[in-house]
Amino acid sequence: MGKINVFVLGFLKFIDNVLKPLISYCFSFYYSKIDVPNPLPKCSSDLLLTPGYKLAKKIRNKEITSLQLVTVYIDRIKQIQPLVNCVVQERFDEAIKEAKEVDRILSLLEISEKYSEENAPLLGVPFSCKECIWVKGMSNNSGLVCRKDVLAPEDAKVVKHMKNSGAILTCLTNTSEVCMWLESSNYVTGTTRNPYNLSRIVGGSSGGEGCIVSACGAVWGIGSDIGGSIRMPSFFNGVYGHKPSKNLISNEFQFPQGIGMQEDMLGTGPICRYASDLKVIFKVLCGPKFSEIEKNFEQKIELKNLKFYYVQDLQGNVLVTKPSDDVKKSLERAIKFLETDLGVEVRELKLKKLRSSFQMWTSMMNNGKSSSDSFSTLLNDGKEPINPYKELLRSIFGYQDKHTLPAISLAITERFPSSRPDHHIELANALREEIKDIIKDDGIIIFPSFPVVAPYHNQALFTNSLDFIYYGILNVMGFPVTQIPMGLNMEGLPTGVQLVANHNMDHLTIKLAEHFENNLTGWIPPF
Repeated sequence: MGKINVFVLGFLKFIDNVLKPLISYCFSFYYSKIDVPNPLPKCSSDLLLTPGYKLAKKIRNKEITSLQLVTVYIDRIKQIQPLVNCVVQERFDEAIKEAKEVDRILSLLEISEKYSEENAPLLGVPFSCKECIWVKGMSNNSGLVCRKDVLAPEDAKVVKHMKNSGAILTCLTNTSEVCMWLESSNYVTGTTRNPYNLSRIVGGSSGGEGCIVSACGAVWGIGSDIGGSIRMPSFFNGVYGHKPSKNLISNEFQFPQGIGMQEDMLGTGPICRYASDLKVIFKVLCGPKFSEIEKNFEQKIELKNLKFYYVQDLQGNVLVTKPSDDVKKSLERAIKFLETDLGVEVRELKLKKLRSSFQMWTSMMNNGKSSSDSFSTLLNDGKEPINPYKELLRSIFGYQDKHTLPAISLAITERFPSSRPDHHIELANALREEIKDIIKDDGIIIFPSFPVVAPYHNQALFTNSLDFIYYGILNVMGFPVTQIPMGLNMEGLPTGVQLVANHNMDHLTIKLAEHFENNLTGWIPPF
């Protein structure tokens, strides 16, 4: 057994030290013609560079009109779309009509309580939404060819909350196929490109959202996250993303819909360009549930009185890539900033159970079963499961026009039995309690994001296929997590870290995100 382990570890080191760098070099050579930083045109209006909460105040104070703002954002979307391909369906004409109606309402001598600042805090401000989330009468295919003509029958609760707040939807944005891969690319709406470098990925599955927010096509939007699908695109696109505590924000009316343990892992939440917008849109998305935690947001928080911890990596997990120098530097910069700015001690946590992060995540995704064909079934819109081996052959011989290679690969791997799922679910529960006992209600963990900056298109399947688990393990825990930007690396690509707190302590990570933005760094324009 010892000889086998030595051989396996040696092979894994060969992959990390030789094979992955060689693959990365090949992709860099292939994409060399478009491997250029800052490809986007600059914004034509300062309104595109203004936080959403300030825009809402400007509209209400009649400093600008909603029509003016919505038109500026629509023009920006038209400008960036040919370059980044983040939008899959627009509703520009309807948005303009709704903006005119907002302006008409605000021109009245008496404004209905329905449109008061308390009831409609986002009145007249545009937003975007991930395509997998239901918007009545609009596309809901999640990148699946057999669903390309499917329209959502009604609005998801989060969309209703946004509309009730006065916000105006401009468009739906791209996802990976069935929202289960870390690149937003599919055979229905194509591939979304990174606004900082068109040769790089935007992440998945809320990649279109991360892209449009960073590229100034939206000031904020709605994403969903079962394995990092809000936080990964936020990281790759240099913006803010918040995965809420479980059961705070409704996950109803999405495709695919979480089932069983998946529902506990799934989180619907905001992606914002500015940390100062996180609180206001988080409150709106929570709807009536916000009352359960409102007192947390109302209390004055002295950050220097909190306890801070950091996790360096996944404790020797051999299935994932170790954090790169860029990611390590971001973590170190965040720690140093907290220690110098707040005068606090940031202690390292060594959580040995993190070595089994992937096994914990897959065991919960399979709802405790050792194997499954649920993803193969999803790929046929819930009907008979596809034959992934047949689809793989179609891809190899160039006849594939329905399913991406990552989706096919996942459909194959889910059929292989996993080891002791019950044990790994128990392990996840034990890890959750261990972390809770450490951070309690006044602790925050600085956690590494994806182990490398945005890879080249299609590269991740060969070099980073399991690295999403840096995010996925926090879905397993159900904790609130805020992804924050930490500047750009030498190639001009975003870096960042995750901020983790205990259940229903969302206000802590959001408050700390605001502190980083105000005192260290935030979103840096990709132009």
